[in-house]
Amino acid sequence: MVPARRAIQGAEAVLKADGVLLYPTDTTYAMGVRLSSRRAFEKLCHLRQVSPEKNLFSVFLPSVGAIGSYALGIDTPTYRLLKRLWPGLYTVILRAGPAIPRHLWHRYTIGFRVTEHPIVSALLEAIGEPIVTASVPQEKLPAYEKLVEGFLDAGPLPERRTTVIDLSEGLGNLRLLRAGDGDVTIIDPWLQEKTSSETTLL
Repeated sequence: MVPARRAIQGAEAVLKADGVLLYPTDTTYAMGVRLSSRRAFEKLCHLRQVSPEKNLFSVFLPSVGAIGSYALGIDTPTYRLLKRLWPGLYTVILRAGPAIPRHLWHRYTIGFRVTEHPIVSALLEAIGEPIVTASVPQEKLPAYEKLVEGFLDAGPLPERRTTVIDLSEGLGNLRLLRAGDGDVTIIDPWLQEKTSSETTLL
């Protein structure tokens, strides 16, 4: 799926104008906004009817190497594990670093993702900063399409879920919060606790 240049340029304009973009990812459709835009983030929360105090948001990064700028506690062993997980179907929860804007600091932790999905990669390159994202069920696309400023339509997607790993308390306290489509055997050597409870990750 190679994104059309004109479509990416239109999506870039939406994001840079503090708009909310509906776009395809490697798991499902999602609403996305620029990390630095508080106005757009508040709009996203309103549209998805979620609270930043109660819900954990995730952020798409352009590469594994970018994590050191946005999260705390990234020592060498943690970074090596992240390089095994990413790019891939994993959301990793880490402590927010100083480059994360204050409007995302409600929980002091945030989910991070790195993917090779061509549209996500093209958007990240176009806007030059991470994208805050919240998933959208495909059956709700027609309703949300009318409410957002931009929509990149890639047709029906095979919906998948990320495996959610909590590393906010360090590699020694790694926790599996959700077993999704990312292979959990990678983290078996570090796994301290498994839980079947679902997170409120968006």
